Amino acid sequence: MSHNSGPLVSLAQLHRLEESLGGDAAACHGVVSTYVNMWGTRYRRLSSTILADDLEGAMDSALSVFSSSHMVGAERLEHRAEQVIEALRRKDLDQAARALPALGKCGDLTVADLRVGYLAGRPALHEAGSPGAAHTRKK
Repeated sequence: MSHNSGPLVSLAQLHRLEESLGGDAAACHGVVSTYVNMWGTRYRRLSSTILADDLEGAMDSALSVFSSSHMVGAERLEHRAEQVIEALRRKDLDQAARALPALGKCGDLTVADLRVGYLAGRPALHEAGSPGAAHTRKK
């Protein structure tokens, strides 16, 4: 699968998250809001640990991006984080560093999509790569 194909955010995964929270849409909204607000901090930590050759810290940071992205259905970002994790498993900090710009751009697009789509209850900008596709949520 290309890491630029498919939706930035899986609505099905967001629905599963909501279901796992007992159907509480407000709780799901809170989790997504926290994810959006934490993106910058997570990315800066991942970048700084990779650039400082801190393999253990970088792995912890990459796993944080990966698992939190999975939880909120940030599919493309989850795949980008997985690429970084694979490089780190090989102890290839140079490859991990080369993956940072694409991961950062994807993260910024994902956060923007979640803000204007899911959190605002409006159409997403990047759903399935086509502007104007609508986010729909269970009521």
